[in-house]
Amino acid sequence: MSQSMSQSLTDTVAKLGEQVKALRKEGDLAALLAAARDAADEVERRIGDANWNEEQRDALMAVQRWTYNAAADCWPGWSIPSQPSDPHMLVAARELAQHSLDIVERLGVGRQRQGTGIWLCGAFDLALGRYEDASHAFAVAHEHYVAADAASGALLMEGYLAIVQQIGEGGSSGEGSALDQVCARISAGEFKDGAALVAQLRTALAAFT
Repeated sequence: MSQSMSQSLTDTVAKLGEQVKALRKEGDLAALLAAARDAADEVERRIGDANWNEEQRDALMAVQRWTYNAAADCWPGWSIPSQPSDPHMLVAARELAQHSLDIVERLGVGRQRQGTGIWLCGAFDLALGRYEDASHAFAVAHEHYVAADAASGALLMEGYLAIVQQIGEGGSSGEGSALDQVCARISAGEFKDGAALVAQLRTALAAFT
């Protein structure tokens, strides 16, 4: 009986994951958020709250990934938007990002993944103009990255903290700004994804100013 139910859970997770993945390609963000929420609810109802076996933990990790990815797809800071974002959409996406983070913390899968989850929540706070909340989130994420010995992630959070500071000062970017200094440190660190991290920070600053 348990083996049959277990296989059914695996099939359900695979099917729902494919549905969410397909919607990510279509670009309908409202439909994507709704599908990811509903899929997460369906899986979590079947799993319960505690005492998970390995397959149930794997299912929760799948839910964590697709809720994170669906929320991240809705963040407007990846590029310079052509029009203002819908604040209702941003709030809904932030809630999904928080749901993903909650799963990370329930499963206890490590400080680096916690940092990434907290960053995404802070990124939506930034997009919503909640600068104090964003600063707090980025500072906490920074602590997690430092604890995980993830130097590039820690520097990225310093960059986002500099962005919030710069926006709070009216968006001016004088010579030798804090963000410029962080970007220089990232470049000097010779990280494999260093150029992408610098581009991400520069784009985010432009998107929100």
